[in-house]
Amino acid sequence: MNKREQGALYRVLTLRALAYLGYATTRQIAKIVWRQCDGSSRKMAGRTLRWLHEHGYIVTKRDGDSVNGEQLAAVTAAGAKWLAKNGDPLPFGKANARDWLRHAHSHRTACNSVYAATAGLLADRCAWSELQIQADMAPFKQLAYSHEGVVQGKVPDVLLQLTIGLAWVEVENSWRSDKDLAKVVASMRTMFVDPRIAQVHFVITAPGAKTIGARLRKALTHDAQSGWPRQAKELDSKILNGFMKVFMLNSETLELSAVAF
Repeated sequence: MNKREQGALYRVLTLRALAYLGYATTRQIAKIVWRQCDGSSRKMAGRTLRWLHEHGYIVTKRDGDSVNGEQLAAVTAAGAKWLAKNGDPLPFGKANARDWLRHAHSHRTACNSVYAATAGLLADRCAWSELQIQADMAPFKQLAYSHEGVVQGKVPDVLLQLTIGLAWVEVENSWRSDKDLAKVVASMRTMFVDPRIAQVHFVITAPGAKTIGARLRKALTHDAQSGWPRQAKELDSKILNGFMKVFMLNSETLELSAVAF
């Protein structure tokens, strides 16, 4: 493949990544398309995005929620038309992604970074973004579980197809209240017995969320004298020992590292 063909391939992969995410940073594009986020891949991603912008396929803006003010990119009507013609229409049948870019928010941006990070986690990556899940483009959209006698619904932030089954991903970009943590625990007990879900991953993307693993361990640990039934204790023990995993996201390289809890 010559350089011209490579450039065309990079542009195609970039447009498809933007279709899956709604909008993306240069780092996210570098990680998804080139499978790494170093200086070289970011330069190539930057060149690719500039070409697409100059030719009217994308629009860009600076992320006001980011400390670094990273550039965000999303497809225009021309980009969406090309994607639809080539089998990758925008979620919800959108004619362009300007609304997603206009209303970009920190949680979706964090979810998109976690999605991008799976490029280095899975050899043959099969993942669904937060936007694709919301648009019913993933294996499932919502999990029904009971908490304090009330049936509630929970939506994953990212879904990963692993060899052992689906991994439900929770993106932790802020501190969870005790009330919200209790709901997470209740939902994990339902996830554990759901045959579709093989693991649940918590990915820390902000300093305020760094204690999530320890807090969940405490909530799922019962001493011998507690009033919990034996079967319930065994279930919680199994969740802690293999079903639940915690990762830290490096915001610079978009790499995931396992966190002991």
